[in-house]
Amino acid sequence: MVAQASLTTRLSGARCRRLGAIFAVVALLASPTAARSQGSDPATGIKRLLLDASRSLQSANAALFMGLFDRASFDGYAALQEDIGALTAHRRIASSVSVGVPEGGPEQWTASVDWLLELTPKLDPGPVERRRQTLRVSVRKRGKRWRIVGLAPVGFFAPTQPGR
Repeated sequence: MVAQASLTTRLSGARCRRLGAIFAVVALLASPTAARSQGSDPATGIKRLLLDASRSLQSANAALFMGLFDRASFDGYAALQEDIGALTAHRRIASSVSVGVPEGGPEQWTASVDWLLELTPKLDPGPVERRRQTLRVSVRKRGKRWRIVGLAPVGFFAPTQPGR
């Protein structure tokens, strides 16, 4: 409000409207260009996919997390699905990822991902378990979307074992 008030007092109303129209046109022209460049850039799509995976864990949404994987191409899909289901059912999860520069192309890309999990029991809040590891994640484009086709070590997402 303060910025608008100072603009109005310094500029005539018509000039202010023209300036606003110019900003609107620039924004409209810039957004499709930005959208096209993000859509065609594999690194951006891969980073977005892995950030979505991290966010789905934080929201305890096992189905959304597993939906980011290519069921047909990912070896151990059923075991990972079971582990993620158990993890999200029994733990509050804080998740953070730092994605390295993806390598590969045009069919498949691989990236190193520094993944941090902080796990707290849901029913009996106890000490926080911290897991941090560099994972190798392989992705492939299926239609318009990136899907995870490889993840190592997959045991990073295994539920906490008694006595651990």
